[in-house]
Amino acid sequence: MAGETYDFIVVGAGASGAVVASRLSENPKFKVLLLEAGGTPPPAAGIPLACASLQRTEVDWGFEDSTPGEDSALGFAGKKMRLPRGKMLGGSTGLNYMAYVRGHPNDYDTWKAGGADDWGYEDVLPFFKKSEDFAPHPDVKVEAEVHGIEGPLSVTHRDPELPSTGAFLRAAEQLDFEVGDYNGHAGRLTASRGIVGPHQFTIRNGQRCSAYSAFLEADMGARPNLTVATGAHASRVLLDEGWKAVGVEWAADGAILSATAAREVVLCAGAYMSPQLLLRSGVGPRLELEALGLKCLVDSPHVGKHLKDHLYLPIPFECPSSTALGPLACSLGLVPEAQGLFEEYMATGKGCPATSLYEASLFFSTGTRPEKAHTHDAQISWVASCYDPNFYTVCHGIVDFEEHFHVDKMFNLEKGTAILLAQLIQPESEGEVTLSGTGASDPPLIRHNYLTKPADVKAFVAICKQTIVIKDQMAKSEEMGEVLIPKNLASRYGTDLDSDELWEAWLRHYACTLYHPTSTCRIGDVVDPRCRVKGVRSLRVADASIMPDVVSGNTQAACVMIGEKVAAMIAEDNAVV
Repeated sequence: MAGETYDFIVVGAGASGAVVASRLSENPKFKVLLLEAGGTPPPAAGIPLACASLQRTEVDWGFEDSTPGEDSALGFAGKKMRLPRGKMLGGSTGLNYMAYVRGHPNDYDTWKAGGADDWGYEDVLPFFKKSEDFAPHPDVKVEAEVHGIEGPLSVTHRDPELPSTGAFLRAAEQLDFEVGDYNGHAGRLTASRGIVGPHQFTIRNGQRCSAYSAFLEADMGARPNLTVATGAHASRVLLDEGWKAVGVEWAADGAILSATAAREVVLCAGAYMSPQLLLRSGVGPRLELEALGLKCLVDSPHVGKHLKDHLYLPIPFECPSSTALGPLACSLGLVPEAQGLFEEYMATGKGCPATSLYEASLFFSTGTRPEKAHTHDAQISWVASCYDPNFYTVCHGIVDFEEHFHVDKMFNLEKGTAILLAQLIQPESEGEVTLSGTGASDPPLIRHNYLTKPADVKAFVAICKQTIVIKDQMAKSEEMGEVLIPKNLASRYGTDLDSDELWEAWLRHYACTLYHPTSTCRIGDVVDPRCRVKGVRSLRVADASIMPDVVSGNTQAACVMIGEKVAAMIAEDNAVV
């Protein structure tokens, strides 16, 4: 593959890149090279419940927020937040929590109104449907007309639904939120009313359906025009003297290799690494590049800027083990009794291991920011789990709290514990991605600047308070105990859950990334609406980095859609007769 010429070189085999490579190689006249730094996903990646245990392993890039600050992550070791990203075929779709959430329809209409032509909701809907193979639970209300049933990406509901999930849905409905299909049209009509529903998951027969298993696994051996190179860490895009992308350079097994692209190079490395590749290639802010001794070929001041992400705060509370599932169901095999659960799962594809325990979500507008009234800026999710010490060690140790803030000292672990997640999904705070060095192995320098905008804190506090309203409503029909406030914060700020001061401190100490970075190569500034890099010919970006703003929900579905849409644009612009 090194030294050869391909029609297209795609960098990154994640939620967007796997789609681009698969769709382009459907045309046997297109010769496609797909570069991926990781390898084939390990067997554990197929088990939905194992999702968190894959973080901080060889299939996680292991990034972290680079600059300690006073605004967020105060309870984390070194005041730095870990930023997991998948390093394998399928990318982060191999270690995420598999929720299939498109965002609010008005998100896309706002993109279009801001200049992203052909990216409105009606423009992108066909590409959501194209990839989807939707098999809803028969008892769940859905809007069938907005879903696809012939695509390679399996989307389904948990079966059976947990009783506690039903209690969460009923509590939201009793508070006048609509129960329905959060990926449908209903939420578009009255954004402020909100909508709640059980999660739609990218799961097939109890196994994770990642971008790898959906779009690549079968194609890799069946298409002679598709070459997939694993262990290939891209270092830069090769540009000729006319600022045309003519190939890609990568590192593999200690060697520096390259290949030529006769038609286009497509960067699908994600919101952290696509801007990093542009910067290494001489495309970015001139002063930043020259400060590192790099020649600036194209002065593009917005490369790596406008970084957005979602934050969540886990709010645990006491409840019976029947609601929390207890340590047995969450143990990932750490207690002997769990063996029966896994034997059932292996035989039937059902049971606790077939879910991430991230069960359902409510989407609504806080009303704290008039400019966000057209969409949902808040998400509250139900996690049927428990803060069992063993479970924490396997799954939640990834958060990396400082030792004296460790979870078993913050929370009462003697009883069952369930969790509601308060999530800020329309942040105003922006960060950036820059270079820490010029070598292929140098990680990107990531500064998220979480919670630096007062409006974000105000909205997030409102979301936390609404979470308590949901919990109290659930308590009317379910046995629910007290909210478990971190003891170090309770001793300083008290235990009044109406206190803005307590909530702000809780957020600044323990709010975590929801793993949804976007907008570092956004349409309008870095790329045009057809995702072509401005100032460079034959180079596109197709991943979450091109989003003009982050969508109002988990980003996996939107990234797959972007792959579908950009692949169609590329095929159209490179029509072969």
